[in-house]
Amino acid sequence: MHSKSSKAVIGIVLFLIGAALMFGLGFLASWWFVPAIREVGFQSLAVPGGLSFIWGLSAPLGAILVAIGAALYAQAERRLIVLLILGSLLVIAVSAAWPIREPVPPLFGISGGLITVFFLGLLWSWARSRPALSGPRQVGADISMVGYVFFVFAAWYLCGLLGAPTFALRPKLMVEYGTQSSAASMGSLIAVYLVLGWGFIFFGHRLASRAESSTEQAIKSTASRPTVIASG
Repeated sequence: MHSKSSKAVIGIVLFLIGAALMFGLGFLASWWFVPAIREVGFQSLAVPGGLSFIWGLSAPLGAILVAIGAALYAQAERRLIVLLILGSLLVIAVSAAWPIREPVPPLFGISGGLITVFFLGLLWSWARSRPALSGPRQVGADISMVGYVFFVFAAWYLCGLLGAPTFALRPKLMVEYGTQSSAASMGSLIAVYLVLGWGFIFFGHRLASRAESSTEQAIKSTASRPTVIASG
C-alpha cells in the first residue's frame, strides 16, 4: 500500500511539473516569446540560461512528463512507463540528430495516405462497436468520433498550408503566387479544427469514463449487500 501511494504522489508531482511546462512556458510565455522572435529571430533572441531552448521543448517535454505522471498515478504497469520514457527519449534524440532542412514531398504524401487509412480504420471500428454500447458510453463514443473528423479537417488544411496551393514551406513560391492571405486563412482554420477535435474527444472520453465509473460503483454496491435467504 505504501509503495502504491508513493507511486501516486510521484505521478502527481510529475503531472504538475509537466502541466506547468506546457501551460506556463508553452502557453503563457509564448505571449512574450513569439513577438520577440518576430522582431529579432529565434537565433538572436537574448534569453539567459538557455530559456529559449527550454521554451522550444516546453510542450513536448511537458506532455511526456504529464503522460508519465498520469501512468504512475493510474498504477500502470512498469512496462508502459518504461516504454513511455524510452520512446520519448528516442523521438527527441532522432529529431535532434537528423534535422530535416528541406521539404521532403514523399514524406508528406505517405503521411497523408497513412492518416487516411488510420482514419478509415478508426471509423469502421467505431461503426462496428457502436451497437454494443448503450447510454452515455454510446454518446461518448459518438462525440469522440466527431473529434476524429475535425482532426482530419485539420490535417487536410495543414497539407494545403505547407504544400500546394499555399506553399508555406517554399517561401519563394508563396511570394510568387501571392498565397500569403490563403496561409492566414488556412492557419486559422487549422487552429479552430484542432481545438474542436480535442474538445470533442475530451468530452466524449469524459462522458464514457463517468459512465464506466458509475457502472463499477453500482456493481460494487450490489455485491456488498448482504444476501437474504428466505426460510421455508
